[in-house]
Amino acid sequence: MKKLFGLALLVSLAFVAVESPAQAQNLGNRAGAFGAPGSIVITGELEGHLHSGWELHLQPAFDYFIATNVSVGGLIGFTHDSGNPDRNAFDIGVRAGYNLAISVPVTFWPTAGIFIHREFGSNGSTSASLNIFAPFLFHLVPHLFVGVGPDFELPLNGGGTGYGVRTVVGGWF
Repeated sequence: MKKLFGLALLVSLAFVAVESPAQAQNLGNRAGAFGAPGSIVITGELEGHLHSGWELHLQPAFDYFIATNVSVGGLIGFTHDSGNPDRNAFDIGVRAGYNLAISVPVTFWPTAGIFIHREFGSNGSTSASLNIFAPFLFHLVPHLFVGVGPDFELPLNGGGTGYGVRTVVGGWF
C-alpha cells in the first residue's frame, strides 16, 4: 500500500514539474480563469447516511474573487437526522481564501472562516468554530472542478477540535 501511495505521489509531482511555470502562474491571472477578479464560485456539499434512521446534509457556498486569487464568501447549511429523537441543524458562515495555481488543471485554494452551528429540538444548542479547509482542486473542464483536502475545525466556545479529509465540487463564472 505504501509503495502504491509513493508511486502515485511521484507521478503527481512529475506531472506538476512538466507543466510550464509561465502557464501555471497565468492560470489565476487571465480573464475567465479560476481566481480572476470578479469570478463567482459556487460550491456545495451533499451528504447522506443510513444509520439508526437516515441523515441528509446540504451545504451550498458562494465565493467572490475580490482581487486576483483572493476570495471572500459564505455558506449556509441544513442537516436533518431522522434518528431517535429527530434532529435538525442550521449552519451559516463567512470565509476568505487564496487560490494558488500549481499547474493548468490543478490549483490549491485554502479557505478559513467563522461558522455558527445551531441545533434545534429539546437539546438544542448553538456553537461557533474556526474552520480551515485546504483543498487541491482538479479542473476537469473549464468552469468545473472537484477537490479534496484536509479540514480542521477549532470550536470557539469549548469542545474538542475536529479534523479530517473533505471533498468539494464546484463551478465558476
